[in-house]
Amino acid sequence: MAIQVTTTTTAVMGNTIRARIFTLAAVGLLAVAVLVLAWPRFQASFHSLPVDIAIKRYYIDRQIPSDRLPVLLEFSQQSIAYNDHYRYRDDLGVLHYLRALDPFTPALERIPEYRLAETETMTALQLAPAQPQAWLRLATIRWILHDEPETIIGPWKMSIFTGRTDSSLLAARVEMGLAHHEFLDAEAVAMLRDQLLIAWRTRPSSLVRVLGRRDRNLAVTRELLADTHPLALQEMEVLLEKLR
Repeated sequence: MAIQVTTTTTAVMGNTIRARIFTLAAVGLLAVAVLVLAWPRFQASFHSLPVDIAIKRYYIDRQIPSDRLPVLLEFSQQSIAYNDHYRYRDDLGVLHYLRALDPFTPALERIPEYRLAETETMTALQLAPAQPQAWLRLATIRWILHDEPETIIGPWKMSIFTGRTDSSLLAARVEMGLAHHEFLDAEAVAMLRDQLLIAWRTRPSSLVRVLGRRDRNLAVTRELLADTHPLALQEMEVLLEKLR
């Protein structure tokens, strides 16, 4: 009887050990699979680190890293090769845009760089449309290249739709809207009025600089605000008069 109990206990222990080994093996295989799947994303993130740092620094001090651009472009392309994510496409669009703006870029290479920036930005937007800054960059590139107004106004509208109150974009959107006011439909006119008023409430100094460049006599601004927001218009007139 004792022998039978011992044999049964041994069998149970053997089954338990085998079950544990099987579980450990399954967990190990799962861990390996996760690592294999995650490795390209890790590599993409690793290569994008210097790109992220350079772009953030540009938005702070507006200094284009001319000497670093070729290396940064290569890093960005490597990130896409590992993981074709919208963020890496957007970064690549920014880098091509900066290279086009860079005074050290040969003149004959600037238009191709703008077009590359346009292509990468459009790809990023196809992957993730809710990017107000990318939409505005797309509109800006087309404005610089003197494309047809409708190809500029479309992404300009999308920038507002996807980030209406983004304070960092207000002044640029107002400037672009004023520059193309004669091509705006009723919806776009209402959007420009809205951006003007938000900019006036939140970034008045930036707005005044834009008005000084694009609508010094406030002719367009009067058309937009005289009937609906006369007080705001009056305040803008007073401030602009002081700056003259």
